[in-house]
Amino acid sequence: MKRKKSILQRERTLQRQGLPSKKQKRDVQRQEQGAGPLAGGGQRQHTAGGNKKQHKAPQGLRPTSAVHAQAAYAVQRLLEADASKRGGVTLKGLTLAPHITAKKATYAVTCEALKHLPALQPILERTQLAQRAGINDSLACVLAFELLFGEGLRPTGPAERAVLQQQSDLKQALAQLLDAVGVAGVAELLPAAGPDTPHPRTARVNTLRMGVEEAMRWLRSPPPEHRKWAAVGQLAAVDELLPDLLTFPPGTDLHDHPLVDSGVLVLQSKASCMPAHALAPQPGWALVDACAAPGNKTTHLAALMANQGSIVAFEKDPKRLERLHGNAAATGATCIQPELADFLALDPEEAQYSGVQAVLLDPSCSGSGTAFSRMDYLLPSSADRLKGQAAVEHCDERVEALAQFQQSCILQALRFPALRRLVYSTCSVHARENEGVVAAVLEEAGARGFHLEAAFPTWPRRGVAGLVEGAERLVRVDPDLDGTDGFFVAVFAKAEGGQEGGGGVSAADQEQRASPAAARKRKKKQQRQQAAADG
Repeated sequence: MKRKKSILQRERTLQRQGLPSKKQKRDVQRQEQGAGPLAGGGQRQHTAGGNKKQHKAPQGLRPTSAVHAQAAYAVQRLLEADASKRGGVTLKGLTLAPHITAKKATYAVTCEALKHLPALQPILERTQLAQRAGINDSLACVLAFELLFGEGLRPTGPAERAVLQQQSDLKQALAQLLDAVGVAGVAELLPAAGPDTPHPRTARVNTLRMGVEEAMRWLRSPPPEHRKWAAVGQLAAVDELLPDLLTFPPGTDLHDHPLVDSGVLVLQSKASCMPAHALAPQPGWALVDACAAPGNKTTHLAALMANQGSIVAFEKDPKRLERLHGNAAATGATCIQPELADFLALDPEEAQYSGVQAVLLDPSCSGSGTAFSRMDYLLPSSADRLKGQAAVEHCDERVEALAQFQQSCILQALRFPALRRLVYSTCSVHARENEGVVAAVLEEAGARGFHLEAAFPTWPRRGVAGLVEGAERLVRVDPDLDGTDGFFVAVFAKAEGGQEGGGGVSAADQEQRASPAAARKRKKKQQRQQAAADG
């Protein structure tokens, strides 16, 4: 018993110091052997040291710190994806995943190492640190950052000691770099901090777990065991447009917040919360979420419906479907029915879909509106990132292929026989994926009795005029100016009884729906209905 206790104490001490336990060392070794970013692999990579052949590090030269090992892995994966233009990985996904130890430290070191790339790359090339220390380029990047700009290195392991032996050369190379470019400090070489308008931290209140008012009371006056979160709670405010969304100052860390852990708060951007509100599903409706995983929008729909009705959520990737199952369970969204299927492969006219009244369609897109939330501005390709009108007009082969796919998805969704409302959304700023897609399907939508409804009438930024009829009814969100991800929302609604409006909703009712006060009243009504149903 004493031996077991001493082992546990040693494990906790190592974790506090950012050092790996024996188990974590084994995990890192398996990670190295499986993906090869720390052990090299001989292939040509885009790495912190430039486009050079990756040198395989000797088996003994690994970092002792789990934080450095994980950050080096993340740096290499991100730079590879950035160079290939294929994407597929995100900084947060690589550093905040469940298996990552010391998540905050790993995330911070990865961010700072990437941020300092403009200084680190020439230093690493000048000193040939990776080759001389016997480590790979991404690990050289992380350890050089810590030595020159971070908290410093300790000679805790062979990789750290090898880098410390090059300390004088590294510092000399830094001085020569600053002198050559004529700047006083490294800060002048670093990329801009982010968007023109800062992005507040946002969290959606999952009203299946707790009402907005109750959540605000908890935040302002948390239970004694969570008193340390009181200062954060004082900074919370209800968003002016979306009544179930809370805003916090930019950079507020909520990942370990008790309300997040319990499923009461869902970390979700404001723009990502707009499609579910635009669809405005009613309790008891039958819905389809066509491209559902990871499920934030799906669980939002369930909350707006007070878990009354059904949501068939399609996802064709088994791993992403697992995330959807997990998110539905965590939020208590029992009306969600996850289905492993390709939305384009099903037949909407089958009997099992005869009652579907609304569809949320948020298909794969370029993701060009999420550069800031993904922290892509830290990557080398950010120098080429288009802004403003240039970003709107951009179209290449990939964007065109995505647009064709998106058009097919809308045409498929319009085939549900009882459909009343369809929301199409993307996290893209490119017109080809947005107004261009709507223009391509508008004639077919009209033939089926649908028109464009003006979503969020009080929102100032609308579709690009001249690209599609009814552009003023479309919603655009600018990632540089609107304080959230770049987004696009279009609402297709079927008039009932010959009247305009979403599913028979008048223009006045649409305006009222956009009112936060009216939305709060609807929310309370839904909660009362839920309480009555549970009783």
